[in-house]
This record gives sequence, structure tokens and C-alpha cells, in this order.
Amino acid sequence: MRGRRPRPRHGGGADRGADGRRRAPRRAARVTEPLRRLDAAAYVALGPALLEAARDGRAGLAACVVEPAALVLGSAQPEADARPEIPVARRGTGGGAVLCDAGTLLVDLAVPAGHPLAPEDVTEAYRPVGEAVRDALAGLGVGCRTVAVDEARAMSEARRAAARRACWAGISPYEIVLDDGRKLVGLAQRRRRGAVLHQIAVPVTTAPARVADHLVDGDDLADALAATAMLAAAAGCGSATPAGVWDVLAGPLGRLLAA
Repeated sequence: MRGRRPRPRHGGGADRGADGRRRAPRRAARVTEPLRRLDAAAYVALGPALLEAARDGRAGLAACVVEPAALVLGSAQPEADARPEIPVARRGTGGGAVLCDAGTLLVDLAVPAGHPLAPEDVTEAYRPVGEAVRDALAGLGVGCRTVAVDEARAMSEARRAAARRACWAGISPYEIVLDDGRKLVGLAQRRRRGAVLHQIAVPVTTAPARVADHLVDGDDLADALAATAMLAAAAGCGSATPAGVWDVLAGPLGRLLAA
């Protein structure tokens, strides 16, 4: 109208389309989604699907819990390691078995080649992921740190052998341990030409040592698995849930994805 100054248009504010209707404010593209509940077969298919999308240039981030509980073996682990009481599946990343259930948060993050999370140095690719998770958990009051490269390489042969059967039994660079050294968060990585998949496991309300119950001769792993912890037992996290932890991690990991 004459004599009325037009209102300045602010970035992200409401706008009008060609039809004159007001449009909702623009928001950044969503790269995460709510926590899923998947069975074991769907979970082990999730990572490859994200990896394939990343090869086409589409980075992705998803999180889930597994129901019913299942033993998920490493890519090269003998199936004979598993006891048959619960479903058994096999993931595409290496290492030993992980008990996946409703109390363990599982996060898959895939990026195309050239992304900051996909450097040529495989070990250093873990650093930003581990540090982001560490900082987020520290914000909850958890006293934790990342595993130093030299610390992981100094792991005893006995512990390495145990880790080939149960992933939680060993430590790798930039995984998360409590200040007392007990392992709290596991990391894994899978690479294909053109893309990298990062996997994160956080035992929120399930003790990592329970994996031994589902492995043949699992009692032999008791000493190695004693150096593990679940998040709900950490200071200030007694009421933690996988969904709540995902709410805390989704932002920092999403920012890494968008870098």
C-alpha cells in the first residue's frame, strides 16, 4: 500500500509462493531421523543401504535398537562362535560379536569419498566421530575419554584374541572409555570405493558383558569383558534410555555429516 514501507525479509522467514500463499519457513535439510526399532536382519541391511547411497553422493545418518535381541557377528567371525538361543546375524564390519537389543543404541553414518569423515587414513577417520561422541557424553556428566592410538596398539595378545570373539573385549583408537579405563562406546568402519560407513554402538541399559551368554565358551571372556561398562551405570545417567542418548548424539553427529 502507498506510504507503507515494505517489511524486510529475513532469511528463514515465511515467504509467499507463486500462488500468493504463505510458505513455511525454510529449514536446513534434515539428515537424521527418529530412533528406529528393527529386527536383526533389517539392522544389518541398514549400513549397506546407507553406504550405497553415499556412493551416489548422499550422506546419511540413522539410529536404531534391535528387537528381538540378536547376536550380531563380525564380518569374518565363524558362525560356530554363536550359541543358537537367540537370532544370529552378520554385519559388514569386522571384529567380534555384539549383543544387539532394546538397550543398546546403534548408529550408522555414511559419507561419500572426499568428505572430512572419509580421509585416506583409516585410523584418523575415527577421530572426529569419537571426539563428537565423547564431548556429547561429557555434556551429560560422564567422565570419559577417547582411546589413544598408542594405547590401543599396546593391547595384549590375549585381549586381541578375546576381541575377535566379542567386540567389547578390546579397544581401538578413538573409541570411548570411562576415566577408569572401562570401554563405553564401540566404533567400526567399512569402506567401499567412493564411500565410508561409520558404526557406533552405545550400551545404554544392557551390560556389554552379556554378550558372553550367547557365545560358545563365553565364560572364557569374563576377564576381558570385565573392563566394560553400560552408560546407565555411569554417574548421572541412571535414567538414560537409547532414545534419550540418540537425542543427545543426533545433533553433533548431524553437524559432522553436514561439514
